[in-house]
Amino acid sequence: MSFSLRSILSGLSMGFIAAVSIGNSAQPAQAEPENVILVLDASGSMWGRVDGTEKIVVARNVVGKVLADIGDRVNLGVVAYGHRSKGDCKDIEKVIPVGPVDAKAYMSVINAITPKGKTPITDAVRLSAEELRYTEDKATVILVSDGLETCEADPCALAAELEKAGVDFTAHVIGFDLKDKDTSSLRCLAETTGGKYLAADNADDLGDAIGQVVAEVKQPEPEPKPEPVQITEATQLKVDVHLSEGSQPLERAYVYVIPEAAGKKKSEAVASGTTNAVRKVAPGKYYIETKVGEIVASTETEVVEGKLNTAKIVLDAGLLSVKALPSEDGAPLERAYIYVYEPEQAADGKRKQVAAGNQRNIFTLSAGKYFITAKLEKAQVSETVEIIAGQKTDLVLILGSGILKVNALSEEGGEPMKDAYIYVYESEQGVDGKRKQVTAGNQRNKFTIPAGTYFVTAKVGKAIVGQEITVAAGKMTEAQIILGVGALKVSAIPTEGAKPLKGAYITIFEKEKALDGSRANVTAGNTRNTFKLPAGSYYVVAKAGKAQAGSEIEVKAGKLVESSININAGSLSLKADKKMYVIVYAAEKNLDGSRDRIDAVRPGKPFILPAGSYFLQGKIGDQIAEAEVEVKAGKLAEVELTP
Repeated sequence: MSFSLRSILSGLSMGFIAAVSIGNSAQPAQAEPENVILVLDASGSMWGRVDGTEKIVVARNVVGKVLADIGDRVNLGVVAYGHRSKGDCKDIEKVIPVGPVDAKAYMSVINAITPKGKTPITDAVRLSAEELRYTEDKATVILVSDGLETCEADPCALAAELEKAGVDFTAHVIGFDLKDKDTSSLRCLAETTGGKYLAADNADDLGDAIGQVVAEVKQPEPEPKPEPVQITEATQLKVDVHLSEGSQPLERAYVYVIPEAAGKKKSEAVASGTTNAVRKVAPGKYYIETKVGEIVASTETEVVEGKLNTAKIVLDAGLLSVKALPSEDGAPLERAYIYVYEPEQAADGKRKQVAAGNQRNIFTLSAGKYFITAKLEKAQVSETVEIIAGQKTDLVLILGSGILKVNALSEEGGEPMKDAYIYVYESEQGVDGKRKQVTAGNQRNKFTIPAGTYFVTAKVGKAIVGQEITVAAGKMTEAQIILGVGALKVSAIPTEGAKPLKGAYITIFEKEKALDGSRANVTAGNTRNTFKLPAGSYYVVAKAGKAQAGSEIEVKAGKLVESSININAGSLSLKADKKMYVIVYAAEKNLDGSRDRIDAVRPGKPFILPAGSYFLQGKIGDQIAEAEVEVKAGKLAEVELTP
């Protein structure tokens, strides 16, 4: 199946999670089609751009090309999330069930998906695994995401759960354009299940990364080829892999046994598998290769007929175990992620990454020095360690981190505000008076940060309050910020007792005027808005058409204030030739005989004017029509203009 999965998915752009049930990809032609699920990221971030094009457009185009090429090689299903509503973490839907591909029908569904919601990565991966019956069959998930989990779920914890319950569950993760974000949870999802994490910074990188991952998951263990000669039961080969000379053999190192004439091509291996097996092979010369962690090593041997032959590979390597603690007496941080780098920095100050994984990993590393970093969200610590061949090194790193939980309240004793957003800054200000942001999130977040003092702000609407908070290592610090915020809902009515006008626009100003008589604008929106404002007095203007009025309104902390503003207006409907251009003037003339121009309109939909008298003048070519009209508050006035 050299064309199938890699060709199908190698061009997939960001915004997909593909849960792929791989099975044995090197099957005979008559094998059943593979089951594939594409989970389409339809969260709001899909309106972002990649190489100048919206990501959802890129995704649709790529899927269209994929569907055109699939044929009957796979059964395909599509799952989408974030496409039906904003802020809904349960918005995950199987939009197309797994089945034979009908490209035209599939694209009609996919083209109708519109990004708008959140990013429930964890539940999307869980649903994909369940759809592929991961507890009964081999299941592989490929996650490609431009964002992190936004639904209070832990991909790392899910990884451990699926790995434990699954028959053969693997998740490969590609982080797209996430270079400035903490990807430890996504890395954990991949490596806990034996998968790979790859970073892609642009569209080309993304295509390459998907190709690498698909190549990784689609290549099964090579089946033994037909033996070229008759093998006696006594002709056998056992391969042992050692960390160092004289050390005990590793129990489950994976090896490939390749005939010398095959030129070290693993695809030509006559046997492969773990080192605890004894294999029957034909007499002859062989190249044997193993990969343990990131270490690739090999040896050559000759198999002699009629006996048990042995071969040995020495890695010249040791083991590394890393535990990350929040404080000296703290418990290991399960979500901490470990990075192993070469000790030397390049010219740009960066180090080459050798390996990475959560702290449950035991890293197999070539003997030598390494730069080890433990990281959990915004807390990290590093140390240089030397790995000795044949030995295990246990390293403990103290992150010196604590957890910060902030509750933003509208008033003293109030309930936490669900729509509050929390910003954590360094406490010290720079020369420009600004503080460096450390992290941010909604108030459901629990921030893991280095112990110390921070300036923390809570924001809801136009209300923002900050205070210093000290975080202790190994502890959770809970703090409250009182925003003193209230809510204001404003409607505009044409006259007392009338129904609110739907098309009105609200502008909120500070109450006090400046020296020039103007007021500072606080916020604005239509009458559907509920404005969150610091408690206090405001001057609020409601406007519809050419009519407007203002009023002082008091906003109280923890309260919703609903207010109506009477704009004293009516509407005017013109009956005239649609080509007529009509100018609306004030009825009263100025001292010089002119009239003040109010508006210019064409006949059609009624428009709103302040109550009063008006003079209308309409023109079609050289023809002129004039009329006077009285507009009454809350009433519709109709006038016909005929040249």
